[in-house]
Amino acid sequence: MSTTKRRWSSTTSLRGLRRASAMQHSMMDMSQISVLKEESHTGDHFLTPTQLENIYRTNVNTGLSESFAEELLERYGPNELKELRGTSYWKIFRHNLFGWFQCVLWIGAILNFVAFFCAAKIDAHSETGGHSPKEYLYLGFVITATVVGTGLFGFYQEAKNAAVMSGFEKLVPPNAVVIRDGIKKTVPNSDLVIGDIVEMKSGDIVPADVRILTCSNFNTDMSSLTGESEPIKHRPECTHSNPLESRNMAYFSCPITEGVAKAMVIATGQMTQIGKIAGLVTGLEKEETPISKEITHFIKLICGVAFAFGFIFFVMVYVIQKSWLSALQYMLGIILANVPEGLIVTLTVCMTLSAKQLKSKNCLAKTLQAVETLGSTSCICSDKTGTLTQNQMSVSHLFCNFKIIDYNDHSHVSNPTYSTLCVAASLNLKATFAHETMHKPIEKRKILGDASESAILRYMEVNRSATQLREENPKEAEIPFSSAYKYQVTIHRMQLSRSYYLIMKGAPEIVVEYCSRVHTDEGPQTLSPQIKKELKANFIKMANMGERVIGYCDLKLPVDTYPIGYKFDVQKRNFPVEDLIFLGAIAMIDPPRPDIEKYISLCRQAGIKVVMVTGDHPVTALAISRKCGTITYPTSYDYAFEHHIDLADVPPHIRVQFKATVITGDELRKMSVNDLKNAQMRYSEITFARTSPQQKLFIVETYQSLGYVVAVTGDGVNDSPALKKADIGVAMGINGTEVSKKAADMILLDDNFASIVLGVQEGRRIFDNLKKTIAYTLTSNTPEMLPFVLYACLGLPLPIPLMLILVINVGTDLLPAMSLAYETSEEDIMKIPPRKLEDHLVNKVLLFMAYFQVGLIQFFGGMYAYFVVFAQDGFFPSSLMFIRNEWETRRAVVKDTLGRDWLYLDRKKVERKAQTAYFVAVCWTQISDVIICKTRRISIIKKGMKNHVLNVSIIVDLVAALCVTYFPLCNEVFNTEALSWYDFFLACPFMVLMVAGDEIRRYLIRNNISQWVERETYY
Repeated sequence: MSTTKRRWSSTTSLRGLRRASAMQHSMMDMSQISVLKEESHTGDHFLTPTQLENIYRTNVNTGLSESFAEELLERYGPNELKELRGTSYWKIFRHNLFGWFQCVLWIGAILNFVAFFCAAKIDAHSETGGHSPKEYLYLGFVITATVVGTGLFGFYQEAKNAAVMSGFEKLVPPNAVVIRDGIKKTVPNSDLVIGDIVEMKSGDIVPADVRILTCSNFNTDMSSLTGESEPIKHRPECTHSNPLESRNMAYFSCPITEGVAKAMVIATGQMTQIGKIAGLVTGLEKEETPISKEITHFIKLICGVAFAFGFIFFVMVYVIQKSWLSALQYMLGIILANVPEGLIVTLTVCMTLSAKQLKSKNCLAKTLQAVETLGSTSCICSDKTGTLTQNQMSVSHLFCNFKIIDYNDHSHVSNPTYSTLCVAASLNLKATFAHETMHKPIEKRKILGDASESAILRYMEVNRSATQLREENPKEAEIPFSSAYKYQVTIHRMQLSRSYYLIMKGAPEIVVEYCSRVHTDEGPQTLSPQIKKELKANFIKMANMGERVIGYCDLKLPVDTYPIGYKFDVQKRNFPVEDLIFLGAIAMIDPPRPDIEKYISLCRQAGIKVVMVTGDHPVTALAISRKCGTITYPTSYDYAFEHHIDLADVPPHIRVQFKATVITGDELRKMSVNDLKNAQMRYSEITFARTSPQQKLFIVETYQSLGYVVAVTGDGVNDSPALKKADIGVAMGINGTEVSKKAADMILLDDNFASIVLGVQEGRRIFDNLKKTIAYTLTSNTPEMLPFVLYACLGLPLPIPLMLILVINVGTDLLPAMSLAYETSEEDIMKIPPRKLEDHLVNKVLLFMAYFQVGLIQFFGGMYAYFVVFAQDGFFPSSLMFIRNEWETRRAVVKDTLGRDWLYLDRKKVERKAQTAYFVAVCWTQISDVIICKTRRISIIKKGMKNHVLNVSIIVDLVAALCVTYFPLCNEVFNTEALSWYDFFLACPFMVLMVAGDEIRRYLIRNNISQWVERETYY
């Protein structure tokens, strides 16, 4: 005994040390997170009340002394949970206004403002032209407006969805009833300490983690903690080695559904089971989402290229021209040409549009990035209750007359045994319909009672008018259900027979032991050992289908022995409870959602592994997995059932042959990380049963370490650590707790797994469309950057000014880029595996296509229009080479190819016309670019122009080009010049060339004619 005491004392000391550590540090380091990830190893459920008194220095009758309780409160802190904080508004604001991309644009805006102030002073005495101060000012303001506008828009979208939930504080009761110094008193729940003796009753919430000392019909709802849908019936004795499974333990925040109990507090605050979960959720760091990584990778790449080229040109121009202002002008031109300022608007709008479309499919994304993450998912760890199933127990089978009858089979209603079973099941019920919902259809009425009784009542009300039957045949006596004898007895006064009717229900293997006969349609038969064995085989068969089975037996009490008015005494048992007649059984299950198998199959077809992670019994979990389709192969459980042996007796060489398995929480406790990794790689289908919150987290982290992008679904407090750690956490909107909603990234408004599958499809479409958008946006970088190369190296008049570059980037390109977000998905989007982590949003093939193929065609189209307009006024290409210095000197006279003299203002007008022609050419070729970006494989003819937003954007693009070209106010603001009508169409041949060339490319890829073309051009 002394050894036992020392062992438990050391355990308690360790717990105390951990508690002190947790209380001393407000910010959790990795060691504390590791402690919280450990499962509870307390042995308090093994100990006797006397041993508990010795360890906790308390008394089960008089409780702690007030002074010692105050000392413990001072030492360990209050019985409170750490508040689960969401992402702060400031963090969301900072992310949207000062992210990587935004910072690059801020630098661009600042450089423009610097150039404005410097240009005003230096250009006052300069002979050369160049950019006027107002152009720099315009550019600075436009870039600033772009960053602020998109930043505020993104902040509004994320803040709106992120701040609708509260945290753990709703789980904590305000007060608790304790015994201290032998006096019963009510104290604030936060003042509870370990060793306190508390009293609890129905309707309360368990005030801390407690060990039950005495109880009467004491039930708690542990569904949010363990996932177990049925209320737990507690007793003072230890029933399991695992403290979460033992019936003599109750846990902080669990509602008490029935009965009263006296208990000892063994853990408070952060060291309770719920406190550890709160600590985990608060302390865990979320992995960066795949799309965030991709956008960061892309931005760093683009910005690196932009600043590298910008710096090279700055140095080169400064060495040649000895003017730092000219060098700054070149650098700004290169940076602005490379950095697509409108892309951040496009990305924000694309994500927002997709989030809205997802919401219409019952998926609420709390962050814009979460939308795409769902599309990258390669593994879904799904909770069972309410996600794969309907979260409503319903009758599935009836067993009578030695037959298992489906609940929809009404061909037996006139059979005597079936009819008697239905009457007995209708009468022996505690559940009732809520009075205020009696006017509603039966399936929508609220029921007061546990899940199993509710299922029977609803079924019997439809088939037997159970409410009326109970009113006509009132209950006269009752023996309540007890876990000790596992049955319930009711006695009813029957109206028609004017006699008493006794009904017993309970665990079928227990009920049958109280029977000597069995009902059949031919009349009662003697219950022989052979018949009893047959009955039990049927019970096992239904249990193996994952169903909860309740057995029934009855006895019509003889009127001469039990006349009307007889006083039944349930204490003395002055009525028979043996030699009864076995009636049959009713089986219930939380059925899978309609079409769930179809959606699981879709996931499998899309290369997504679906894993059920539940707190339910492994047999139930396996049965539901089979019905849902998450397990399709045989398992060692099936082998054990078929061969009538225990699971432990299945030979190891047989076990390793199976492709599917059920791993229980007990097995997980014995596994190392490598053991679990090996299991996840060995088995193609896995269901995890009887798992704890820490184990769910362990499962998620192990899948992530294997390279999976993991989505986790859940609705309980116990799911919140895994929801927080997953790449994307998906909470239930209807039945989900506030804590789970706050920890998640996305909320299913209809609690339906099918919505996740639709979300995956939407996420994949988003990624494809983002690729198309970026390819479209980057293409114009080449015709925007190369003119500065020609300007610097060949001395040409500048083909396109900075202002028109900005008009393209945040003007004409913006709507077509956003319209690609409305493109429908490719036909085979759910038939291809999830994208690999190395499949970047922007890869070298996309860059090659954008910059060196499509981009060069646009550049040639622009230069063709530029040279044609100059040639019309006498400046052939040969005479434009190396005349930059003369061209921009105000007092210089420049000769054209024909020998005519041109003054500064006249030649600048021609230059503006040529620049306008170059701008219009880029607009035309960008229209063809957005058309070829609609699809990456299938023909544009087959795809069609059904995206009406894109069609409108093309029209708007043309109208914008016309306004910039011909509208006098735009000519003044953007420094453009009106063109002849035929010059407006100079780039059309290049537009046709782009569409035709890309159609040929897609034809070659689609028909596998050239692997080289696919490898080098399919991005």
